Amino acid sequence: MRSANKTRYAILGMLLDGPCTGYEIKSLMGRSTAYFWRESDSTIYPMLKVLAAEGKALSEIVYVGKKKKEVFSITETGRAEFKTWLESPTGLEISRNEFLLKLFFVTDHEEMVQLFRERLEKIEKTYEEYRKIEERIESLTDSPRKAIRLKALKYGIAATAMEIQWLKEGIKEEE
Repeated sequence: MRSANKTRYAILGMLLDGPCTGYEIKSLMGRSTAYFWRESDSTIYPMLKVLAAEGKALSEIVYVGKKKKEVFSITETGRAEFKTWLESPTGLEISRNEFLLKLFFVTDHEEMVQLFRERLEKIEKTYEEYRKIEERIESLTDSPRKAIRLKALKYGIAATAMEIQWLKEGIKEEE
């Protein structure tokens, strides 16, 4: 059985906060879900059209000066579909990780250490980004969504901290 296209739920979820253009959705995702769920322009815009055609989102043309924008908002039908998806069991996910793919094919210890060092540099930057995001979210007014989003962020912080430790141990073992 084919699994549902999760892009629709990522977009419906973004529309829960209020009406948005496709560009605004892409921007919001870039500051939030892109760390664990990426969507490209080539998936966002067509899916917005599909959701509008299905009655899950409303499309409205708005003029800002002479500039025309298409703004989308979630409908009750869209909210119901999103709620059904949110309440359904999460499927088993297999992520694509180029680092692990390369590690699988590395042929000697020197290559492996270089790969570990390269990954360590990148993951330390990600860890620092997560900490900055945490500071920004902590400074916001308390709300149930703030607390929940912090939980998701803390998952990322814990995972990157664990990976940093693992990479450092791997480098140390090989030196």
